[in-house]
Amino acid sequence: MKKLLLMFAAVATLFTACNKETECNHEFIEYDHSKDLVGTWTCLTAEYAEALVISADGSVISTGVENGEYWEGVKGNIKTVNNKITITFEDDDNWEGRFEMIAGEAFTIYEENGESFTFRYCANDLSEEILGMWVCTQIPIGKPEDMLIQTFQEDGTLISTGRVPQSDDYISVDQKNYKVIGDLYVIYGEGDLPALPFKFNILSNATELGDVMTVTGFMPTENGVVEAMSSWLRIKQNLDLAGNKYDYIKTFVTNVKGEDKDIPFLNTSFNFAKMDGSIIDKFLKSILFNVEFPDANTIKYSYLLEGQDIVMTAPIEVEGNKMTIKMSANNPVYQDVDVYTFQDQDNTQMHWYMHTTSFEKFFANTSVAVMLGHGQLDANDTEAIANVYKTIADAVESINLSLVMTKTK
Repeated sequence: MKKLLLMFAAVATLFTACNKETECNHEFIEYDHSKDLVGTWTCLTAEYAEALVISADGSVISTGVENGEYWEGVKGNIKTVNNKITITFEDDDNWEGRFEMIAGEAFTIYEENGESFTFRYCANDLSEEILGMWVCTQIPIGKPEDMLIQTFQEDGTLISTGRVPQSDDYISVDQKNYKVIGDLYVIYGEGDLPALPFKFNILSNATELGDVMTVTGFMPTENGVVEAMSSWLRIKQNLDLAGNKYDYIKTFVTNVKGEDKDIPFLNTSFNFAKMDGSIIDKFLKSILFNVEFPDANTIKYSYLLEGQDIVMTAPIEVEGNKMTIKMSANNPVYQDVDVYTFQDQDNTQMHWYMHTTSFEKFFANTSVAVMLGHGQLDANDTEAIANVYKTIADAVESINLSLVMTKTK
């Protein structure tokens, strides 16, 4: 239980009916809650989280986190006599006292120091429902452009890709272990990193894009630790690309830094010291940017430049939500680009996410292609081509770019 010397207080009141012949007396009546306690109960506070699995024979298993310290599967026994409850654990962290309960909903534990902990009943075990890939679509203390993909795997591993809220750090692939009990999941801590507990709920087909998961946790901010709720959309774990075409609709840019000079690009110029999402958004809308997948192994992206339709086709390799555009297969002068992408469950939207290196390569590939097409570069002049890539890499210190596209009707 990891709560020292808990003391409980509870009130259970039975109201008796009054009529003209009977005097109305309200008496305190003790009630045995032993049967009501059977099931899974979870609690989450800023510094404490616990799941209790209580069986009909009085056995109980505790899993939880206190101040970042994690414990799992601590066995014990629970006894109730009237409203008195006693729990003994194999690690000798025992307690007894009283508690307040609404059967089938919640019970509250009151500590001797006045603190209280409310455990809520979990009607369903969500360990199977959480499996799969989810993208974070909203978090109050983050930024609208934050993007983080998490994949909960059956073997208990959690794989994350994207940008961590309130941080400029990009996660290429981060793998940790997790545990689900009822509606509580815990991401195991590693080294100096604490274990992180979260409460969650899953709503099937909550939006036209599919299932939505709401997650509640406690996050550090400039004003201290605050409770925060995030929203996640279930997405395809394996991309379904063949035959789909998407038109560009929106851009998000974060963590952009670079040289204060204009870099020519197609029919415009970018200054990475002054860059924001609106500049790229306006540019991509002006050229009618779109992408198409003739088959599962090919990408074709098109745009309108100076009245001409420009089309670039390249083979792709897909691994989970990572798509590698193999531009070098077309011509060795180009560089391959890694794009983290996802689709909603009905393929109505596609999101691309590029961190700094990928953005630089994508930007430079397009620049080289246009310059070759206009005769401004010689395909055999490897030094001049390498200088294009270097110029762009030198101009961009950092950038995280997200593109949102919607399926062409």
